[in-house]
Amino acid sequence: MSALQKQELERTPFRWMLQMEEPLKICSALLLELVSKWSVENKSFRISEVPFNLFDVCVVLGLAVRGQQVYFDSCTPGLVNNLFGEEEITIEKIVLKLQEEDNVDIYCRLYILLIFSVFYFPHTSGIVTTFPFGLLDNLQSLKLWNWGEVAHSLLVKSLDRASIQFRQQKNNDNQHLAGCVAVLQVCVCFN
Repeated sequence: MSALQKQELERTPFRWMLQMEEPLKICSALLLELVSKWSVENKSFRISEVPFNLFDVCVVLGLAVRGQQVYFDSCTPGLVNNLFGEEEITIEKIVLKLQEEDNVDIYCRLYILLIFSVFYFPHTSGIVTTFPFGLLDNLQSLKLWNWGEVAHSLLVKSLDRASIQFRQQKNNDNQHLAGCVAVLQVCVCFN
C-alpha cells in the first residue's frame, strides 16, 4: 500500500483497520456458548441479561451510530461493482484486483470493500452479492452513513437465527454467524 493510498484510507471511518497486523482469532466454542445464551425476545445474552446494543458496536469498532441508514439488502451499482463486470465478486477476486490496482481512489474503494467483506459484514459463502456498492463511489461521504447500526443489525439478525436453530437442535455442531463476531468476543470480555 502506498503512502497516498494509506492517507486516503485514513480519512474514512474505517481507518483503524490499517493498524491490524494479523487476523483476529475467533473462538468457536465461545461463539457457540453465546448463541446458546442469546435471548431473541430481549436481544440480550442470558448471562444476567446483558444487552447487546449499538453502543457496544460503537465502542468496539469505533463506528458512529448516527447518520443515514445503510441498506445491505439492495445491490446499488457503483464504480467498484463495475470493475467486476458480470463476474461473481469473491474475496479472492477483490484481493487480486487490489494487487493490480495503481489508481489511489479505486484501490481505496476496493480495500474498503475487502474489509467490509472480511471483517465488518462477512458471510460464510465468501461471495459479495447484496451490497450498496454505490456508497463507495464517494469515499468522503462514507462518514455520513450509520455503519454501526448496520453492523449491529446484521449481528442481531444472525444471533436470532442461530439461537432459534440451536434451540431446535438443528446443526448445533455447525452454526454460522454473519457479521463482525469479534465484537461479541470483546463484549464478553468486558461484561
